[in-house]
Amino acid sequence: MKTWLYLPLLLLGFILPGCTKTTNEVVIPNQTILYELNPGDWKQDTNGMYYFVIPVPELKNVNQTDGVIVSLARYAPNSSEEPQNYELLPQVYNSQTYLVTHNAQAVEIDIKGQNGTASTPPATKVRVKIVLIPSVQ
Repeated sequence: MKTWLYLPLLLLGFILPGCTKTTNEVVIPNQTILYELNPGDWKQDTNGMYYFVIPVPELKNVNQTDGVIVSLARYAPNSSEEPQNYELLPQVYNSQTYLVTHNAQAVEIDIKGQNGTASTPPATKVRVKIVLIPSVQ
């Protein structure tokens, strides 16, 4: 009689381990865009502010939940060695305020003088790194 009571428990022991939960993860990779700017590439507006517009057609697929990260690396003076340290924008560097705006076609980097001082473009070549990070909500 006791054997019949243990039979359902024994059968459950064989059935339950066969059930496994599977999860499907969708990984959407980010996209990195590198852009080189020479000192003479910067333009000056009527207010004395320097700016540069980087065309980024990949931005047309970016929505409000996605991330756009812009960083800047300076080359050492008189050096062709590629920079390794990127600084996240916006920031203040050498009394210059670096600002970033973007729309569906381009990223604009503006340089303003701190506290009303005149702005000056970087004296060396810089590399701009733009990282587009998709987000699935």
